Amino acid sequence: MNRLAKSLGQAPITRALGAFANLPARPLAKSTQMRLLGGNLYSTQSSSRSSASPEISLGDAAVLKASGRSWQEANAKNPAFAIERDLPGPKSRKREIGIFVAVAAITWGLGTVIAFNYQRMTSTPVTAALFTARHNDEIKRELGSQLNFTSAFPWISGDISHLKGFVEVEFDVVGSKGVVGRLVLKSKRKGNQSGEWHTVDFYVSLPDGRRIDCEQ
Repeated sequence: MNRLAKSLGQAPITRALGAFANLPARPLAKSTQMRLLGGNLYSTQSSSRSSASPEISLGDAAVLKASGRSWQEANAKNPAFAIERDLPGPKSRKREIGIFVAVAAITWGLGTVIAFNYQRMTSTPVTAALFTARHNDEIKRELGSQLNFTSAFPWISGDISHLKGFVEVEFDVVGSKGVVGRLVLKSKRKGNQSGEWHTVDFYVSLPDGRRIDCEQ
């Protein structure tokens, strides 16, 4: 082989390669093209089959039936279908916020009123006045014994201010006879916070308009 190569020389080989490079390109046979493109054709046919008969849910089927369009037309690129499938705008919550603020304000107001009324009911001037009226002989004859509030949580009218030095309260009382009276207590403090308290009015008014003085 070496002798044959040496005998032929390098020039014939170079000329043969150049001639092969200059040969015109022949088209591939049809069978070869089909074999090369078989995978792409199969994938294209598969995709066309899947788009022709897709699997859709019951909800999508109902929407398509209502819109009168086919599955191929029902896509985001179709302007007409996109308009029919517009999402609703955001719901305004102003009414809900207004109701919440109103309920919160009413609850806070009622809680404040109840708290101040309970503070007056359990204060020392009110409990002391009720105790004094309960042991008054004339009140016992008119209203009966066991004088107390008319309810478990009565309303105490007026105000009590130890800082300003005055007490002005009124509330209903009832005894064992079932007669309801109105206890009134008004007192003021003279001088500074260490001054003495002086009673201005302390009586129980009866339904007939009479007053029973409770001050002793």
